[in-house]
Amino acid sequence: MAKIRHNNILDTVDAVLAVSKKKGIIHLHAEDEVLTGESLTLNGHKVLHFGTCGYLALEHHPAVKRGAIDAIERYGTQFPMSRTYISNPLYRTLEQLIWEMYRAPVVISKNCTLSHLTTIPSIIRQTDLVILDHQVHASIQEAVKKMLSQGVTVEMIRHNNLEMLEDRIQKLRNKYDRIWYMADGVYSMYGDYAPIKDMIALAEKYEQLYLYVDDAHGMSWAGKHGTGYVMSQMEDGLYRKMVLTANLGKGFGACGGLSVFPSEEWYNKVNTFGGPLTFSVQIEPATLGAAIASARIHLSDEIIALQQELQHKITYCNTLLKKTGLPLVHENNSPIFFVGTGTMDMGNYLVQELIRDGIYVNLATFPAVPAKNIGIRITISRNNSLDDIDLMVRKLDTNFRKALLATNQTDEKIRKAFKMAPPQVAATEALPQAAGPLRLVTHTSVEGIPEAEWNRHLGHRAMFDWEGMRFLEASFSGNEEQESNWEFRYFEVKDTAGKTILMTFTVASLHKEDMFSQASVSMAIEREREQNPYYLTSRGIIMGGLFTEGNHLYLDRESPDWKGALKLLLEALFREQEQEQVSNILLRDFPADDTEMHEFMVDQGFVKIDLPESCVVEKLSNQTEEDYVRALSQKNRRHYVQKIKRNHHFYTVAIKSKLSQDELQCAIQLFRNVKNNNFAINSFHFPEKLFQQINENPAWEFVVLYIKEEYSINRNPVAVCFCHLNAAQVYSPMLIGMDYEYLLEYGVYRQTLFEVIRRANALKCGKINFGISATIEKKRIGAVLYPKVGYYQAKDNFAMEMMEATIAVERE
Repeated sequence: MAKIRHNNILDTVDAVLAVSKKKGIIHLHAEDEVLTGESLTLNGHKVLHFGTCGYLALEHHPAVKRGAIDAIERYGTQFPMSRTYISNPLYRTLEQLIWEMYRAPVVISKNCTLSHLTTIPSIIRQTDLVILDHQVHASIQEAVKKMLSQGVTVEMIRHNNLEMLEDRIQKLRNKYDRIWYMADGVYSMYGDYAPIKDMIALAEKYEQLYLYVDDAHGMSWAGKHGTGYVMSQMEDGLYRKMVLTANLGKGFGACGGLSVFPSEEWYNKVNTFGGPLTFSVQIEPATLGAAIASARIHLSDEIIALQQELQHKITYCNTLLKKTGLPLVHENNSPIFFVGTGTMDMGNYLVQELIRDGIYVNLATFPAVPAKNIGIRITISRNNSLDDIDLMVRKLDTNFRKALLATNQTDEKIRKAFKMAPPQVAATEALPQAAGPLRLVTHTSVEGIPEAEWNRHLGHRAMFDWEGMRFLEASFSGNEEQESNWEFRYFEVKDTAGKTILMTFTVASLHKEDMFSQASVSMAIEREREQNPYYLTSRGIIMGGLFTEGNHLYLDRESPDWKGALKLLLEALFREQEQEQVSNILLRDFPADDTEMHEFMVDQGFVKIDLPESCVVEKLSNQTEEDYVRALSQKNRRHYVQKIKRNHHFYTVAIKSKLSQDELQCAIQLFRNVKNNNFAINSFHFPEKLFQQINENPAWEFVVLYIKEEYSINRNPVAVCFCHLNAAQVYSPMLIGMDYEYLLEYGVYRQTLFEVIRRANALKCGKINFGISATIEKKRIGAVLYPKVGYYQAKDNFAMEMMEATIAVERE
């Protein structure tokens, strides 16, 4: 199976966050000598604090602080032993108090992440299936990844989509003992809730369904005794098939994680030998003392007063925000508010301006939210006075309007991005922007652009010259399969003098959401597609489509208007995304080292993803074979002698401009052999019409390899390469088919690559585009590798999660 460079989610996240860090939005340090929760000092500037998760301000409660101090005085700063041997005396007191709150067995860990790492491996078995809500907290996802090596099957569904969950249950319930659905009670960015009552109803309908819910952000401010939002949705205590985790930090005011169990059996499994619970250090005495004091507050009537005080402030904030008409994504009674900005550009600008204006809020960015759903997260705590809330909303409203204008964003665009209705109260819109010196023209066929102009800007690069695009338009239209019918769009941006600043083309088509996932992931999903061919597929807009390869964007970077031209293109793509209900946009193939482009695209709401390298053989000049080999490195010359030259005598090579129908069907089957053995890029099969068009088009030819009669009785080709020659004498071997029975013994793939080079030399081509897979083999025969990136935007993060293989594969 050919290998390619896959994207790493950590690189993607780092690339996004680096932009905000550079702008002074994240990775800041408070500079205060004393903290009260009301304000912070950032870069020497005092700001009101609307970014805390300490919703009830219990971290500043006198009793909680006194509990921490007393514990240090009595027990020191640590109790350095594994809990398997001896626990600090304070643990027993805290566990008894938490039991009184929940009336259920509880295990306490050092933090929530360790709670998941302790609990999940202890209760889930190889015969279970795990289904993740795709917005479930990263700490749960990380714990679940640990289960993959144990053979546990993991899937992912869209956020709060219980219909999708039920569909998976119905299809898989006979295959697994238990099906675990994992979700958050209160989601940390938007402040929206999991549909707990509906989840329980579904679990009652299907006995195999069990629930694992993290209520870290619902703790303390909701529920009887502050047991959280999830418990507030259950009248009779913890549901019999639910494991609940919660946080002793955030609203609780101390630190630690807890897991609550519906049965002693599960409690004992975790408590006896719960991984990190056994090997990690204990919670420090000061934290245990603070948690005990907070638990006593939770068991008193004081918690009711604290909850009511916070709810009054939440209601007040909701009332003020309604009057502004700002795009508040979810309105409920949680202390988390999310105001959409759509793009990173506006999100960064708004947070910067608010900090300058004395207000601190959180930037909500990818991967916590989708790249096109950036916004600011505002949290309300008891530390915020009503006057402070009023001031925050007024300054937010003012700076939001400034940000719209400064970043060329509109309220309408933001609401469309979040699928929100128009505001009940009309918001002050950004002032209209001048049309500027640029003009965007869109075409549905390349015939709308003069051939010479297209080839001068783009067509000389690869097989997508003017005639090549006409060929593609004909090949991917009028087919029976929906995935084989593509909608082409061509874009030109010109200045007032008529000079072209930008030119490109895109394809809107159905594609597989695991297209760039690890091969093992795609192989598992393909087993599901045997019954449901369109499982995990969606329509997307892709620059250049899924057939061509190379740089598909002409952009005059010398022009002072290049950013404006690119913004016009992106706005046109966003409109088409909305009109055609397209899920995602992928702009490919950009140089990996273009920092300026990266920062620009992140500001526009895209995330950078690594793509497979382009393999190019350059500076051909009708060389002899000896001259070409002499130019290779010493190591590659040795490879040529040992792996290619020594096999020359096995082959007969033919160059054919057209195949008979029998020959064509054989070539198609050889190509499908390769396609079915290579999941590195998982796409749909190409239609029969494409191959027929190739066979009739004079720009295409076939490099065909046969094993000579004295070495094999097989008279059919063992390899066929489908090659295109463009108007600029660029040679592109676009497809290859091989007989795998001969692959290893005769070195079929290496021989085919070298025969392509020989043919390109004979045609006096200056360049060969060798595509994107099997880079090691191509490098050995002289190809240069060019690292590439793409810029990706989706309506939600689900497709990105698929691409990054954060879902797991079925057990083999």
